[in-house]
Amino acid sequence: MTEQEKKNFSPKATKVPDTYIIIFLVVVFAALLTYLIPVGSFDTREVSYQVGQQTKSRTVLVPETFELLTDEQGNPVKEGIRLFEPYGEVGFLNYVFEGLVSGSKWGSAVGVVAFILVIGGAFGIILRTGAVESGLLTMISKTRGMEVAIIPVMFFLFSLGGAVFGMGEEAIPFVLILCPVCVSLGYDSITALLISYVATQIGFATSWMNPFSVAIAQGISEIPVLSGAGFRMAMWFAFTLLGIVFTWFYARKVKQDPQRSLSYQSDAFFREDLEKNEELRGDFGTGHMLVLLTLAAGIVWVIWGVVMHGYYIPEIATQFFTVGLVIGVIGVLFKLNGMTWNDMATSFRDGSKDLLGAALVVGMAKGIVLVLGGDSPTDPTVLNTVLHYMG
Repeated sequence: MTEQEKKNFSPKATKVPDTYIIIFLVVVFAALLTYLIPVGSFDTREVSYQVGQQTKSRTVLVPETFELLTDEQGNPVKEGIRLFEPYGEVGFLNYVFEGLVSGSKWGSAVGVVAFILVIGGAFGIILRTGAVESGLLTMISKTRGMEVAIIPVMFFLFSLGGAVFGMGEEAIPFVLILCPVCVSLGYDSITALLISYVATQIGFATSWMNPFSVAIAQGISEIPVLSGAGFRMAMWFAFTLLGIVFTWFYARKVKQDPQRSLSYQSDAFFREDLEKNEELRGDFGTGHMLVLLTLAAGIVWVIWGVVMHGYYIPEIATQFFTVGLVIGVIGVLFKLNGMTWNDMATSFRDGSKDLLGAALVVGMAKGIVLVLGGDSPTDPTVLNTVLHYMG
């Protein structure tokens, strides 16, 4: 952001507390609840369901079996959390570390934290080559006036991905690609988030065949697969259309006045990077083309793995690491941006560093669940009690 932009920019909204502060306050509230609400638990059972030609099983809780934990006198037990717990237990002050290392590589939090850091490092290498900026500048110069098409097309495709194969976390790497694209077209990073991750969540919520939600629920309920698909398809189309319209109006507002963007300050990184690489517009060579083709092939590989083989966090992270590694080698061999072997390591580290804050948020948020006793339905926890009475 230039000095003049900084002078002209004045936030239109009251400054909100930092994300870490908000999470800490929620942890404090959760800790207080442990002294006020008794703990309870559910029984669980195994159910089988059909996904295509495969029979799978899943452990589900039995809602009517909820029971409060009581003492010898029959009084409900409240297990107020202690300030600090040794030996790997969860206390109030343990929430950050325990949240970061909880779970498994297949999900929150440690798996998602590692996923974010690896993805960040891979894209650090990809962006270091300068091929993305060069390709964007070339594309912009050749498609001037047609940039409005990116919003409905990308929103539709990502929403379809959420509806068909439950695309969710898989969209995170695509956000990193679309942020500079949208900023270069006069929009902002929030537009990139709307047409990618938010679109997948609309598709996920209104899906007629999502194997991770609809198929499981229909199997558990013992109703035919694709039951009610017509209604769900209509809902998906309607909400996707609403999402496209909302995003289009927001993006148009930002394009008319960039300072109205909610991410105007943070997007300065992309604007400055594009301005710095403006000279690359006429220098789009073989190396740049190979980088973009490798990135496109990697995206196809990820989609194929998710759809055909059910790849998830560990596999997708490794796929993008591989793509970043190959692109780094191309960058060194073709001397893109003067790239060297050491630059590969440095850019991987810097890319991971840029997403470290987001990774910490994931771990801290998981700490809230741990303070409430964890997410096991069979263990007596405050969270089980809250969920039971809210349901």
